[in-house]
Amino acid sequence: MTTQLTATATRSEGWWAVSVPEVDGLFTQARSLDEIPAMVRDALTLFPEYGIDPADTEISVEMVASTE
Repeated sequence: MTTQLTATATRSEGWWAVSVPEVDGLFTQARSLDEIPAMVRDALTLFPEYGIDPADTEISVEMVASTE
């Protein structure tokens, strides 16, 4: 079964700061928007307690206005 996650991306000092609301504490960063799904899948390996298979996860990216 495919898991659906949302990666919330905010531009910050030349990077995209990324959080995933469905996984408490999952934060990562990426230089470009197209890198975000891979970065989130990689970070998911640090949260085995959620039982989410990174290889079977669909990640949608939602851009949020920067507060800078």
